[in-house]
Amino acid sequence: MSIDRRLLPAAQPELTQLLNQFFHCLDEFQYEALLALMEKDALWHRQGKIQRGAAESLAALGQRSRTQRIRHVISNIQVTELSASEARSVAYMTVYKHDDGVMAPAPRTIQGAAGFLLVSTHFRRHGDLWLVAEMKAVPEFQFTPS
Repeated sequence: MSIDRRLLPAAQPELTQLLNQFFHCLDEFQYEALLALMEKDALWHRQGKIQRGAAESLAALGQRSRTQRIRHVISNIQVTELSASEARSVAYMTVYKHDDGVMAPAPRTIQGAAGFLLVSTHFRRHGDLWLVAEMKAVPEFQFTPS
């Protein structure tokens, strides 16, 4: 699949918004809203495991610490393939995380980023909406505390 340049002006901001919304929902523990952005049988390659569908994803998300403050910062989003029904993108993700087991107010002090990942996403069009069909987050860099 190549990029249908006629579709790019409308699709690029929609796909970018979907990725930003996805990770905002993840950061805010809004799991039902996050799952609504994915196909029912979507594949999510996350932290060395593969979750298929909402039930597996929800089970994995339920294991996340509720005392953590985490932010997934998405940048350099590039649509790499685009047709009327499917799209693919790559993006960079920098993760910032703090979890000392206490629900403390912001700001929290951290030494630096927790990781840098390459996020590859396959989208499918469903009516007026793009949904995530598959997402892979692959670590590129790990950071050591200062």
